[in-house]
Amino acid sequence: MPRRTPRLPPLLAEFDDEEREAVLAANRAFYRAFSDRDYEAMDHLWAPTGSMVCLHPGQAPLLDRSEIMASWRAILRHPGAPRVRCTDEWVLGRSGLALVVCREILSNGQLMATNTFVRLSDGWHILGHHSGPVPTVEQTRANAASATPPMRDRRKLH
Repeated sequence: MPRRTPRLPPLLAEFDDEEREAVLAANRAFYRAFSDRDYEAMDHLWAPTGSMVCLHPGQAPLLDRSEIMASWRAILRHPGAPRVRCTDEWVLGRSGLALVVCREILSNGQLMATNTFVRLSDGWHILGHHSGPVPTVEQTRANAASATPPMRDRRKLH
């Protein structure tokens, strides 16, 4: 009797290129709303209900949608709010759920961010944003180029 290919549960089903591109488009819309100071677009991008989290650099986590949107309203209205450009995006996804890891470029430094998206009936929406400082790409490359490789302990597997 021939073996049937096992059916994967929905969470583990294939995450195709079309979904990946839709998630990247939603991520880019997030940074466009941020840079354009467009609160309505930002509000539309966040999931309307359910569990969510927002971790702005150096701040306590926000877990309630109304708190999250109040924080974005304050950031987008502030005259000194940074302009942010997103680079080096990569996506990890499953059917209905995706993570985008990217570098946020600001005028005075760089951050790494993880943006979590959920697919709803009207498209991909953010349910999590976490951003924190990291060394700039140039610093990381310079340190890697000048560093001498550590002696390998042959008793260890990694």
